[in-house]
Amino acid sequence: MKLYWHPFSVFPRRVRIALREKRIACDEVVVDLPAGALRTPELAHLNPFGQVPVLEDGVLIVSESLAILEYLEESYPTPALLPASPIARARVRELMAWSGNYLAPAWKGIAAPLFSDVKPDDPSVATARAAFAHHLDVLEKRLGAHDWLAGAYSLADVCYAPFVTVVSLLGAGDLLGGRPRVTAWVERLAARPAVRDTAP
Repeated sequence: MKLYWHPFSVFPRRVRIALREKRIACDEVVVDLPAGALRTPELAHLNPFGQVPVLEDGVLIVSESLAILEYLEESYPTPALLPASPIARARVRELMAWSGNYLAPAWKGIAAPLFSDVKPDDPSVATARAAFAHHLDVLEKRLGAHDWLAGAYSLADVCYAPFVTVVSLLGAGDLLGGRPRVTAWVERLAARPAVRDTAP
């Protein structure tokens, strides 16, 4: 099994966390995305859109972090990262989608000054911070009295970990303030070996 990834791409970290949680042996291949490595003849077959992560497992080549996580869960069901009941699974999958559809764009907006010509005082950064803060409010409510987003530790937490555990590195750690459940959850996430070992 091989995982193709790049350190500047946040989505592969989800897969790297899941691989470690499940103790799955996997060769991790860093590709040079800025140089267009996945668009070269040697690697273009991995993903026609030139993005990572891509998992290669025998005859299977699959991209998109959510598809890879589902594949790993079905192929290596122990330890389980999806609950047993259909209702609970739906809740986890809802959160998995939320992390990419709503939190990721806000995260990228906050990170833009680090990776582009966007200035820290650009209005787009303030808009991104507001969207990120709103998302954290949603998670604060969703956590309730639980340690993890869906009750037990799951793929929901795995999908959020790459974003929320590095918010301080983006200079936005203040967004955790006033959200004690989220703050405690992020601390629990950061303490997990699989999350800690994949930290940038």
